[in-house]
Amino acid sequence: MKLLDDVIRAEYRRFGTPVDRLVSDPHLAAEFAKMVKARMPADGEMDVASINWRLMSLRKRGQDNGGLPRLQCSYYGRETKQSRAPKPR
Repeated sequence: MKLLDDVIRAEYRRFGTPVDRLVSDPHLAAEFAKMVKARMPADGEMDVASINWRLMSLRKRGQDNGGLPRLQCSYYGRETKQSRAPKPR
């Protein structure tokens, strides 16, 4: 399970899409699952639903407890704290 969690975290950072959007869009979920499966051993066959379930579990756990990291980009027209430019003085 640790290997799967590590692979999901790494691919999540590279994919750069919020979890809610990933699991609600079948095309994005399939693409993400394909990327995860490509990095897993052949004997660890998983379907899209299982990967989505694990993705949501990691999101609930939170970054400080070994879950998913916060994305460093803006999305849906809203800036995250990390992506804001400093105010000019």
